[in-house]
Amino acid sequence: MSEVNLLVRVSAHEESIEALKAEMHKAQEITRQEPGCLRYQFYQDRKAPTMFYVQECYQDKDAFLAHANSEHMAAYLAATKDMVKSVDMHKVDPI
Repeated sequence: MSEVNLLVRVSAHEESIEALKAEMHKAQEITRQEPGCLRYQFYQDRKAPTMFYVQECYQDKDAFLAHANSEHMAAYLAATKDMVKSVDMHKVDPI
């Protein structure tokens, strides 16, 4: 199987920036320990601080699905649902 690569853009409510960053840090630490997780990194836009990006890379589809269906991701999504305006996810391939 081939790697699964994702780029995700997250738009946050301005008043939720710090709380969202705290949740992102928690999710990042747990996700990086998952089997098959090759990269999981959040970024904050310097010019637009309500915009965040996630770079994700998994060994294969099974590793990605295990992450997507994990308890900690369900907890992250529940904790951040009112902090986030929108999420735009793209499956990408390196060139």
